[in-house]
Amino acid sequence: MRYKVRFNLGRGENYMKWKVINESDNTSCYLDPKEFNLTMFRCKLMNQKGTAKKIKDGANKRVCAWIECEELVVTPTEDYNAVEDTIKVSYNPRVNPYWTLNGENVDKQEFKELFTIGSSVNLKK
Repeated sequence: MRYKVRFNLGRGENYMKWKVINESDNTSCYLDPKEFNLTMFRCKLMNQKGTAKKIKDGANKRVCAWIECEELVVTPTEDYNAVEDTIKVSYNPRVNPYWTLNGENVDKQEFKELFTIGSSVNLKK
């Protein structure tokens, strides 16, 4: 099974929630980061470079980045065991038109496991 995960910044009832798309049946749901943490396995960071560059140059934000993963585990935040040694993986096309890890471009890079804490994407050190 494959999933696409992205953070929704579009105004409305699902503003500031994780959007999860199940690609096998093309269904989707929104998960509140205050209520749920996501753990993604066999992941790849995706980005539409042209759209991201336009946003960096001042265009309005629109969907241009997501995480593809083969497996997804959703955990209520109260059941989640915090991981202390983490590294944040960032995406903000106003700052850089690509995914960053320690300041480096990691577009299309693959990771064994990524997880969310609130609205951030992280990996274990």
